Amino acid sequence: LVYRSNVLGSDKRVTNYGGGNTSSKIWQKDPLTGESVEVLWVKGSGGDSASIKIDGFATLYMDKLRGLKGL
Repeated sequence: LVYRSNVLGSDKRVTNYGGGNTSSKIWQKDPLTGESVEVLWVKGSGGDSASIKIDGFATLYMDKLRGLKGL
């Protein structure tokens, strides 16, 4: 995701300044429980996609996001 965001953000023909948003859903180990969980990594507005690093992404648990549908 970092590499893909950097490539897209560096191409000014397809990306506005700041690079827009990129995201990816993956399964990874939850650092608290050790269980495999589905996580959405999101690069939000305000960061530069061309130079973003892993710490520029937010991670969201998909089960928690899906739980918001009923609210």
